[in-house]
Amino acid sequence: MKTKETILYDSYYSAEKENDARQYLFDEYADEEKWNSPQDVPDYKIFREIELQDDIAWEGIKFELEILFKSDYFLLTGYCGTWHGNMEGGKFINSLSELLSVIRHLDDFRIIDRNGHFIIEGSHHDGSDRYELKRLTRKGYELANNNYFANTRELHNTIMKNNLFSGLPHFAQKVYCL
Repeated sequence: MKTKETILYDSYYSAEKENDARQYLFDEYADEEKWNSPQDVPDYKIFREIELQDDIAWEGIKFELEILFKSDYFLLTGYCGTWHGNMEGGKFINSLSELLSVIRHLDDFRIIDRNGHFIIEGSHHDGSDRYELKRLTRKGYELANNNYFANTRELHNTIMKNNLFSGLPHFAQKVYCL
């Protein structure tokens, strides 16, 4: 099966982002600023534009995530990379603020829809993190509720590995028709 990957949000620096911002600023402001080529655009303006575009993209994805969390309960599992190895864990999520509490420590991250799987990959001063978010089915919610939404690896694995208890969010398809 071919992997369909859609990057929904990406805060990492890339030369492509820099070149796109440089070209955009040149196309929009060259006459006004008297720039002769894209290389004349000052770096501080380029990085300010990248930051502005990032802020706009982040606000857009947060808006869509708020809507997503209003309809279902979710389970986020994965690992947090630390200086002494990866620490696995999970958390039941039913709001954007709960999701943000888990990824707040990340310096940069990307949100990816990979064949319907909702993946968050990020980095911070100690290492890299990777998480997957799945939607609880009615039976998954009942199982979690009967176990008081316990944060145990056994419960999380049971829910995440059984499509009777969890399903793929298909976020890109539902939100962006991709």
